[in-house]
Amino acid sequence: MRSGLALLAALALNACTPDSSNVEAEVQKLMQSYIASTDINASLSMLDQTAKVTSITAEGRIVRGADAIRDEANKQIASMPQLRTTVGAIETTRLGDTHLLAIAPFSISATATPQVEMASGAATLLLTKRDSGWKVMHEHFSYAKRR
Repeated sequence: MRSGLALLAALALNACTPDSSNVEAEVQKLMQSYIASTDINASLSMLDQTAKVTSITAEGRIVRGADAIRDEANKQIASMPQLRTTVGAIETTRLGDTHLLAIAPFSISATATPQVEMASGAATLLLTKRDSGWKVMHEHFSYAKRR
């Protein structure tokens, strides 16, 4: 009887565990959209609204809260329509069932000359799983401009 209950419990836990390939695909899509987006509202919808989200800008400033992140993005977005961001290979590390660390390199080029890299860097996102999907809790961008 005891082994039967243990087996049922193990099966139930296994059924509740998110499929890692599904999680990977979902996070890859989110990272790609979040990093390359020039649509501030679309990016803000990917932030976790239930936690105090934080951002560390490429300039090293710490920004707290969705409103402050929006204000910071508005300052930087002025040149974005003329720029193209290319996201490289995305690496993910699960931190339990509800949190995940994702890192990805990226490069920035002018839309008119995408082969000429203007800057390159890396993004780190800490994600949390909500009923509505994976959401960004923390972001950190670092990049260096080409000379």
